[in-house]
Amino acid sequence: MTWTQTALAWPPSAASIETAAATTLAAIPGAHSGALAALGSASAAVTFNRHPLSSGAAGLLHLRDQLNALLATGQRITVTPYDYGVGKIEQTGHYLAPQNAAERLAAKLNDSADPGRPSGSLYAVGLLVAAGTLPQFAQALNSITSAIPLPELAACARRVSAELSHEQDRMQIAAKAITPGWVPGQHNASPQRAASAALGAQLAQLESLAADAQSPVAKLTALAAKRAAWLTAQSQALTNLKAGLSGALYRVSATGTPSDIAAALLSGLPSYEQPHSAAVLLVSDQPLTFFEELLP
Repeated sequence: MTWTQTALAWPPSAASIETAAATTLAAIPGAHSGALAALGSASAAVTFNRHPLSSGAAGLLHLRDQLNALLATGQRITVTPYDYGVGKIEQTGHYLAPQNAAERLAAKLNDSADPGRPSGSLYAVGLLVAAGTLPQFAQALNSITSAIPLPELAACARRVSAELSHEQDRMQIAAKAITPGWVPGQHNASPQRAASAALGAQLAQLESLAADAQSPVAKLTALAAKRAAWLTAQSQALTNLKAGLSGALYRVSATGTPSDIAAALLSGLPSYEQPHSAAVLLVSDQPLTFFEELLP
């Protein structure tokens, strides 16, 4: 096989799929019009009852508003041992005492030079992860970030894990592959991606028509089974989410001006005997009910 010059052309394999599906797809609008006309004629003679649980469900629609009320917008700030000018760097690693972490959060609340500094009457929830040794710090961070995957805290967890394995990794010299590197994945760049999407949408209509061989009763039975399976899956997902809420940390909750919140951050801190720490402060002009209850 040798290199030859060529030009782009619509693949015959794609054209074959398009042509085979075209006749049936073209007949769909006319068939739908006839079916709708027949349904309109029969609708006057048919009575449709509401779902037996419909009335009760209507009385619970306010739960959506309660759920939306738990979503608060605002700002957050994170301090870790790896932030420039925050942590302390020694030959044995990076350190940040809880007192220093809280003081930096308080300073940022009062940092008038920062255009992103929050202002006004605020609600705040802070969380602090502290440990006496680096392995304990890594374990605590991994436990917390698995439940509360805040990006900056997760990045700190990765840095801590890397620091733990640094000494071992430094002694290993991995073989280097020549460049460039292989990139895994499907070969679906455009125009194949666009062609697959367009043809796939047409084939979905054919698949829908093919499934019409089922009777309405069979369809409703399958739909009921699908809904039951979905509800079971959602219930299990919530159960798994609750079971994953583990890990020990410190928390603080405060309201008021940034200066009020800054003062609240500096009391009740763990001692300097825990030189590894990271802290996050969430602030909003809306109540942070979910996080306050998540961190009781």
